[in-house]
Amino acid sequence: MQTQETTVEVSAELQHKLELLRRAYRLQSTTAVLELLISSQIDQSVFAMTGVRPGPRLAIDNTRPDMGREG
Repeated sequence: MQTQETTVEVSAELQHKLELLRRAYRLQSTTAVLELLISSQIDQSVFAMTGVRPGPRLAIDNTRPDMGREG
């Protein structure tokens, strides 16, 4: 899957709010804050349309038996 990067300009007020959220969530950038907010909005939209809440996201794919095992 390919992603597209888009540059956006935000007002000083919005930048300040994003910075406050970045500190509160202890994220590395305001871009990460925007990604978190977008992801949350998508999850809410999916729930509204389907009635099914998205499950937890794995940081590492440990669902395959050959992953993470040595030897």
